[in-house]
Amino acid sequence: MNATVTREATGGFDVFVLENAKIRASVIPSLGGRVWELVDRVRGRQWIWHRETVRLAHSPSGASYDDAWAGGWEELFPNDAPADFEDRALPDHGEWWTTAWTVAEASAGAEAVVRLVADLGIRRVSCVKEFRLGTDADTIHVTYRIESHEAEPFHFLFKQHLPIAITPSCELVLPGGRVTAVDPAFGTMLPGLGSFDWPLAEGANSGYVDLRRVPAAGDNKEFVYVTDLPDSWCGVDDASAGASIRMRFDQRQMPFLWLFLSYGGWKDCYTAVLEPCTNMPKDLAEAARCGQSGRLEAGAVFQTKVAVTLAALNPRD
Repeated sequence: MNATVTREATGGFDVFVLENAKIRASVIPSLGGRVWELVDRVRGRQWIWHRETVRLAHSPSGASYDDAWAGGWEELFPNDAPADFEDRALPDHGEWWTTAWTVAEASAGAEAVVRLVADLGIRRVSCVKEFRLGTDADTIHVTYRIESHEAEPFHFLFKQHLPIAITPSCELVLPGGRVTAVDPAFGTMLPGLGSFDWPLAEGANSGYVDLRRVPAAGDNKEFVYVTDLPDSWCGVDDASAGASIRMRFDQRQMPFLWLFLSYGGWKDCYTAVLEPCTNMPKDLAEAARCGQSGRLEAGAVFQTKVAVTLAALNPRD
């Protein structure tokens, strides 16, 4: 069976579906080029979280992301939190998610390819996002290219935003790293302000909080940075489905991993969001001051890539 690209519709929007015998990936170009479904066909597991209370809809630039967030795997550029920075008013969660991308290529055969292009206006850049899925592959590859048309250098954030459809049978899996709370006032799970080695944070009464474990839906939430990763991947295991998802990323370009964990405690959402990122902390101006931000010279190009593998559960990971 060759890898195929077909055109379908979801919620009134055109969807381009890359598919082989192992994976089905549905991309919505007009909604930021987000991946709406990512299905492990072998194990019958759909990995991407959808927010049932929010319908798919186009949002104008400057819209509130939290209110409009319907789910789907997206990317953030050139910022996260809205800010006036370097003479630009940067909208909530950046420009990509509100941008309608154009399909420059959709081809099938030994490899399914969907290439999207877009020109942004707040930061004058040309962007390319390309999906590739081989005939017998269990991995979908995504490459990104951002070319500056600005006359001056600028700082930016580029971040993955992959919300996982979780259950209590799931476990977060990382190769290690050092964990720090993004905002201690936001979280409900970690016991204090200090950083700690993944996955165990020391709690009260000599107990521990194990961030690998996904609790049942309730009122828990946490938002953390992970630094000093010994390898460039993150993922989730689902014991009940016998399935795993792994995202590999370019650690030279995205050295920081953010984890947004809402186990019912934030707007009743139940998801774990995997977020490899160029920046730390969240505030773009502060990240630039710390030397921990993306920076693009006038006329220069930023390129990076990720690869997402859907496979059987491997307890040796």
